[in-house]
Amino acid sequence: MTFKKRIKVLCMVSCPVILLLITVTITSCSGMGPFSNFPEGEENQGIEIFEVKKGSIYQTVSTEGLVDSGSMNNYNMQVTGEILSAVEKGDYFKKGDILVKIDNSEGMSMFEQIEKNLKLSEISLKTAKLNYQSALDSNHITIQLAELDTEKAEESAKSALSSLESANESAELSYKSASRALEEAEEMLALAEADHSTTEMQMAQYESSVESAEEQLESTEVSADSSKSQAESSYNQTLISQSTNYWSNLSNLQSAEKQIESTRFNIKQAEIQLELARMDYELAKEDLDDYILYAAYDGLVISSDFEEGNNNSGSNSISITNKNFLITATIGETDIPKILVNDKAYITLDAYPDYQFSGKVKKIIPVMIEEGNIASFEIVVDFDNTENAEIFYGFSASIDIVVEMAEDVLCVPIQAVYEEGGKSYVDVLVSGEEDTGDREESVKKTEITTGINDYSYIEVTSGLNQGDIVVTSRI
Repeated sequence: MTFKKRIKVLCMVSCPVILLLITVTITSCSGMGPFSNFPEGEENQGIEIFEVKKGSIYQTVSTEGLVDSGSMNNYNMQVTGEILSAVEKGDYFKKGDILVKIDNSEGMSMFEQIEKNLKLSEISLKTAKLNYQSALDSNHITIQLAELDTEKAEESAKSALSSLESANESAELSYKSASRALEEAEEMLALAEADHSTTEMQMAQYESSVESAEEQLESTEVSADSSKSQAESSYNQTLISQSTNYWSNLSNLQSAEKQIESTRFNIKQAEIQLELARMDYELAKEDLDDYILYAAYDGLVISSDFEEGNNNSGSNSISITNKNFLITATIGETDIPKILVNDKAYITLDAYPDYQFSGKVKKIIPVMIEEGNIASFEIVVDFDNTENAEIFYGFSASIDIVVEMAEDVLCVPIQAVYEEGGKSYVDVLVSGEEDTGDREESVKKTEITTGINDYSYIEVTSGLNQGDIVVTSRI
């Protein structure tokens, strides 16, 4: 839509006379309803005059726009399924109302499966913790058994060493005893040989005793060596058993520690799996919420592709807006520098031509747009109050933005002021009655200082007083 741009200017004088308003527009001339009570020139014997009074002069920039929304949201529902219910274009809604509801059977089935996976993950973690505790208990038992086996092996080694030492001592004693018996037998034989009274039978006995002692010594040596060898072998075997037992216990302890480490790793893995399962559960739970679209505020449906009974493909969308209405309009680049944020604005809606709203400039968007080769800038205007009328989205609006004003100042019709030598003058009526014989003597040329003006009136800052009568047509 190409908006018509126009400049409206006016002067409001606080006196009970009729409005005189000149409006210059590009396309048309129209009055401004909110500004009235302008004094009208009077005729005195053919001379148009004006009584100087106080009033207000407003300079405005005018444009046209549309009623827009302060907040508009577009929603897509990516889930698929049958549309069970949906609001329609133009429907009003309250915060918390269901805008669109889609059959969630597919999502519920997936949610239930993920919920089962979560429970299995919880069970897996409990099992891992039980296995870890079992590994700790097994390790404790292995340590205790290893300590007992070590004690037994040490006792066995001590016993075998003691037996070896006893065997050595016993063998040595037996050998010494047999050696001493042989020596005694040999001494007895030598004495018998030296004694000539010894009979042959006695000699034979002595010789037999020596032989018997020799045999006993040899037997003792053999027995002692056997006992020593057997004790030494038993001791060595005990040492081997002790070493074997040590390495076996060490292996068992290492296996128990590995089992502990393995079950500890299983716990961490189960915890990670549980955390992932919980995340999947929360996401699936949120996905279930995606099957229902709730209103976040009170508002109005602008458009909707959702129709009850149809299937949602994921590309359907709905646009909603709140009821915080505002106006968007464009201003030409020559007028945009005159406008400031918070400038007063007067608004007329085509739907309510006899009612005028007030507002203010909320935002000026400093990005040029082009409309029919005309550079413009977008502005946003807020309503001050809309309680007295029902506003609909898209209403056409005319906006008059006050860019400069002078309130409660003296003003005269702009045609009463003329310039000479770079100075401004007005003709002031000297007396209440015109001298018909010489009109020029009935007025006084008076220099004035002027301020702002519109196309009808101009501010007088000095040179005139309230109540002065000025001539509005040159004599």
